[in-house]
Formats: sequence, C-alpha cells, structure tokens
Amino acid sequence: MEFGLTTSTIKRAKVKKLEPLKEDDYRFIWEVNYANICEKKMLIIVHVDTRYSMIYTDIKPSIWKNLNFFLNSSVELALRREGFSSDEIKKYFSIAGDAFLTKTHGAKASGGMKHLTTDLPYFEKILVDGMFQPFITDYVNDELCNIAIHPNEKYFNPREFFVRRIKELLDESTSSAIN
Repeated sequence: MEFGLTTSTIKRAKVKKLEPLKEDDYRFIWEVNYANICEKKMLIIVHVDTRYSMIYTDIKPSIWKNLNFFLNSSVELALRREGFSSDEIKKYFSIAGDAFLTKTHGAKASGGMKHLTTDLPYFEKILVDGMFQPFITDYVNDELCNIAIHPNEKYFNPREFFVRRIKELLDESTSSAIN
C-alpha cells in the first residue's frame, strides 16, 4: 500500500526519504494532503480508487513522528466505519502489503484530493473538537462525484463505491485462493 504525500505533507512531517512509486492498483493507493483551511490545519486522506476520504484537524505533534502508523490506522478506521469485519480488514491489509510513503501519484490520482481541498472552507461551521471530523467525512463521502481514473463511472457516491470496490477486491482474493 502506498500513501502519496503532497509537498506540504512532506514538509510538515519532515519526511527525509520517500519510497519510489511501485503500486499501480489504485485500490492500494491513498493520497495525503496537509493544508491550512479556514485557519485550521487539516489532513485530508483520499482513497485514489474511489475518492473515499477521511478528514482530520488539529493534528497532534506525535502523529507526525509516526505518520505511516497513523495513516494505516486511518485506513483501518475507514474500513470499520463502512462495516467491514476485523477479518476483512486484516485481509485488506494482507493483500495490500507493507505501507510506504511516496510522492503523489499524478494529476489523475490526486484530482479527488484537490477537489476536496477547494470545498473544505464551506464546512468550517461543522468542525468538531478532536482530530477526526466525522460530519465532514460523511458529507464528502455521500456527495455525488466522478473521477478521471474511472471514466465509465459517470457519477457515484464515494462511500458506496469504496465499499463495492473493497468487497470486489476481497472476493477476488478469496476466489483466487480457492483456485
């Protein structure tokens, strides 16, 4: 699994070395952006394949010291929020392999994240105390959208598309293990 970091995220986390881009299956790529929006420092984590997003504010300094662990925990939280069992989550991480910090994966992959960054100022009034922002996360995951890497999917809901794509992945893995 790869976490593509924007320049602002790399600077804030003081990442000295990034791994080369290796992953070509978008189901295992998450893009990460750190931005100052409405006087709030926000961390935006976007699943490239589906535009499913996790939004955080008020990032604790300790997070930056172990960013890879935090990002893995965020992916686990995303899967839990969408009803995946512990076994399914373990399976996803097993299929995805080790997680690496990389640069972002290009304009098509980062398009969903850029779109979110421009929309987030409109959500200032619904920010809650704490790092994870459930209301904003739910809103952006229920909004109809399209994405350049899936031209045949005209408009979709990121939440439903995320669940569908992860279930397909888990099913593929099960059927290939049987054969």
